[in-house]
Amino acid sequence: MRNQHLVLFLMIVTAFVIGLPAVPVHGANGTTWTVVVGAANSDSSVVSSGFFPHTLTVTVGDTVHWVFDRQWPEHTVTFLGGTKPLPPDVEQGGKSYLNPRVAFPAGGRTYDGVGYHNSGMPPDPTKPFSYTLTFTKSGTFTYLCLLHPGQEGTVIVKGRASETPVQATARGKRELAAALRAGDHAYSQWVPTVNGKTVVIHFIGDPQAHWSILRFTRTPLVIAHGTTVIWDMQDPQEIHAVTFPGGQAGASNYIIPQPQPNGPPKLLENPQVVTPTPTTEYDGSGLVSSGIIFPPGVPGNPPTSYRLTFTKPGQYAYVCAVHGPQGMWGTIIVK
Repeated sequence: MRNQHLVLFLMIVTAFVIGLPAVPVHGANGTTWTVVVGAANSDSSVVSSGFFPHTLTVTVGDTVHWVFDRQWPEHTVTFLGGTKPLPPDVEQGGKSYLNPRVAFPAGGRTYDGVGYHNSGMPPDPTKPFSYTLTFTKSGTFTYLCLLHPGQEGTVIVKGRASETPVQATARGKRELAAALRAGDHAYSQWVPTVNGKTVVIHFIGDPQAHWSILRFTRTPLVIAHGTTVIWDMQDPQEIHAVTFPGGQAGASNYIIPQPQPNGPPKLLENPQVVTPTPTTEYDGSGLVSSGIIFPPGVPGNPPTSYRLTFTKPGQYAYVCAVHGPQGMWGTIIVK
C-alpha cells in the first residue's frame, strides 16, 4: 500500500526474542564505539530521529555499538552495501504488512562495505535493544534508518581515529541535546491556525535539526460546533493517523502481530487505522479514521491532510495509532 517510511511501535510476540542474535558489548578486537539511535524529551512530545554522533571515525577492526533510545526506539540501523532501500511495508492478500526484511535482523556481525546489514526493529520496546558491527575494511560507509527519510549516519574507517570513544560519545550527547532544544523551542511556539470556522493543525518537524513534534495540540482544542478541523502534514520524516476509536476495541493499535507456525510473526498494519473512513462530519459516534497521512512529495500522491467537521457538542478523544505509545492522543471540545 505504501512505499515510503512508516513510523511504528512494535509489540512483537516474546517468542521471537529468542531468535535474535546475541549482542556483545565489546568487539573481539580493536576499540568499541557507541552511537545513540533516536532520542526524546521527558514526555516524548518532541523526538529526534538521528544517530548521535552523526559521523564517527574508527580504525579497521573496531566495533560500533548502536544503543536504541527506550522512549523513541522505532528505528533501524541499515547498511545497504550496494543494495537498494527496501519499502517498509508489503502487500499480501489485499492487506498491508510491515516488511520482514525491515523489521527483523539481517546480515552478519562484520562489515566490509558489501551486502545488506540491518539491525531490525526492537522486538520489545520496553526492553533495552542494541546492535553491533565490526568493520573489517577501510572506507566511508553511510547507513540509514529505513523508517525515517533523511535519518543517516556515517562511519569512516581508516588507519587512525581522530578522537577517543569518550570524546565521540560526548560529541554525540551535545548533538542530541541541541536537537531536543530546537524541538522544545519549536513546540513552545506551536499553535493551530484559526480562520473563522476552520482550524488547521500543522504536523511539523525539521530533519536538518533532527526533531519532530508528536502531538496534535499542546492543550485540548476548543471549537464551536460546525467547525472544520484540518490536520496537515508538514513533517518530512513522519507519518500520522487521526483515529477517533468510537468505542471499537483495538482501533488505537497500529501493528497486530500474527503468529506463524514457523518463524517470526507477520506484522499486520491494522486496517482500522490505515484504511480511511468516508466520514466528513462527526457527531461523536462510530469509528472515524483518516488512514495514514503522508508528507508532501511521496510517490503516488497519497493523502497529506485530513479534514473533519464537528456537528455536535461534546468532548472527543482521538489518537495517532502510529505514535500512541509516545502519548500522541488529542482532545477536541465542541461547544
